[in-house]
Amino acid sequence: MENPFERPPLNVSAALVDGLIPPWKKDYFAAITSNPNEHHRLLNSLRTGEDPTIRDGVNLALSRLFDPEAPKDPQNRTAFLVHDGTGTGKSFQAILAAKAIALETGEPALVTTRADLIPPLRRDLDRLGLDDSGIIFVATEQLGAFAKDAKKERRTFSVAILDEAQDCRYPMVRNFLDKIPAPRQLFFSATPFKNISEFCYFDSKLTGEPIHQVKNEMNAAPDVHAAVTDRLKRITAAGGMIHREFPFYGNVHPGRLLPVTAETHTAETQLVSGYGRLLQSPDLPQQRKLKEDLAVELNTASDATKVNSILQQTLDLLSRNKKVIVTGDDLPVASRILKEPDGLPKEIPGFLSALRQALSGQGVECSFIQAVPNYSASIPDLAAERAVIASRNFKEMARFADGGFRNNEAGQRLEVRDWGNQPAYTPSQTKVILLPYQQAAGWPELNQRFQQAPEISMILTPTASADQFIQAIGRGSRRNSKGPTDVQLVANDSAADRHRLGQLLKGLQFIAATGSPAVAPFLNLVADCLDRASAQRAVQDQRLIQLQKNQQTRSARKFDARRSGISPPASGVRP
Repeated sequence: MENPFERPPLNVSAALVDGLIPPWKKDYFAAITSNPNEHHRLLNSLRTGEDPTIRDGVNLALSRLFDPEAPKDPQNRTAFLVHDGTGTGKSFQAILAAKAIALETGEPALVTTRADLIPPLRRDLDRLGLDDSGIIFVATEQLGAFAKDAKKERRTFSVAILDEAQDCRYPMVRNFLDKIPAPRQLFFSATPFKNISEFCYFDSKLTGEPIHQVKNEMNAAPDVHAAVTDRLKRITAAGGMIHREFPFYGNVHPGRLLPVTAETHTAETQLVSGYGRLLQSPDLPQQRKLKEDLAVELNTASDATKVNSILQQTLDLLSRNKKVIVTGDDLPVASRILKEPDGLPKEIPGFLSALRQALSGQGVECSFIQAVPNYSASIPDLAAERAVIASRNFKEMARFADGGFRNNEAGQRLEVRDWGNQPAYTPSQTKVILLPYQQAAGWPELNQRFQQAPEISMILTPTASADQFIQAIGRGSRRNSKGPTDVQLVANDSAADRHRLGQLLKGLQFIAATGSPAVAPFLNLVADCLDRASAQRAVQDQRLIQLQKNQQTRSARKFDARRSGISPPASGVRP
């Protein structure tokens, strides 16, 4: 199997428009200079090296943003989308684009992303030998307050840059971003859209068409996926976006479909029935909360049945000198419906936490990435808690990453390089990492690849989110090994998993319409797993129906015998 990382990523945009991408005419990259230290070599290699991905991305984006003839969105802003896959250098492009625009205009550039991803951006800034002059970093969680203060102080910015732009699916992020006083917007995301609503938002931004007009055209299309492809061709040919990515490098194994006990099916039925009674409440906000809680309970209960199987699979992989990434949810529940024998609510630990405990029982130490509290982004009082979690997660990831590192006087973690200025190899402290889907994006610590590093195996449980699934698969691109990555999806035939697989398949089909070469093997994986789970459940349901019929038949025979008036013979007495 040929390693695709030995060459530049595939240019999906060029393939989409037969190579007719508008060329950049000015090298904005050339104006960026690094500090005179050991890091200037990296910036120079990006400027003059054989791989033009980062240089071209920056120059294509700025050519569009500075084009006076470019379309304007309904707020009179020019926009550009860098739709590059995981591991292609989007973070470097975001930083370098911010620097270049600030230098070109003399106004500061605003860079925003989730709070836990800003420290890695700052580390990339240091790796490039650049300081933060001309760049303002703001967490998306603080964007609303920042925009309000900027308006009061009459501050303006040359551009608003959003990294991990799939967060634009949240109306709050969209609204706050549009309140930033900047005439340009630059978006970076490996998975910017996975459904019509999200696609229409970016289409409107990049073409200037009103979003309702785009939605009407998409809803009227006989083939939505073909319509997406057609509109992307038009946007790309007009210079509104660029899309490069690596194909998946590894082996996608058939999904493992685990058996589910009758007891688990019964509990699932009890949950659905119990929540059905609660949902009779006319309070709509309460209904939405109950539906969310039901989904969490069903998903956590389903994932709990996978712990022992995935534990054994992980131990087997470790015995073969593999490193293991397990991705899933970690949502503990205290059931509203199910009870313990003592009458208290039944408690089920989160999947990753339960697996962590099981691994510890086998003497296996692992890195554990903690998910931030749900909805905490909009709660200022939880900002400190988020910061603590982010700091702890960084340390946990550092234990899993291969390579030598040291801390400088300022406490920054820097790579140790050898006499040839190549990263020095040091084995990681842990061989297993447990990664919640919510935290799958980011982690540039895994970018550096070493010949000596063990190969990676990934184990994933179902999720309804296609973008989080692809971000997680991207960890197979961002890994320290130079070898291929093995991937396996572990599911069962529960209603929870069949629902998640169905939603995941829809999202992947939408992403596939963008021309993404990395999605194809996972489309087949999820479709096959869903078909098998549905067929297995149908067989079990049929067996249950037949069993019930047999029981009814036996009951009916006993009833007829009683009504016939013939008494059964006494024991040991002939009639």
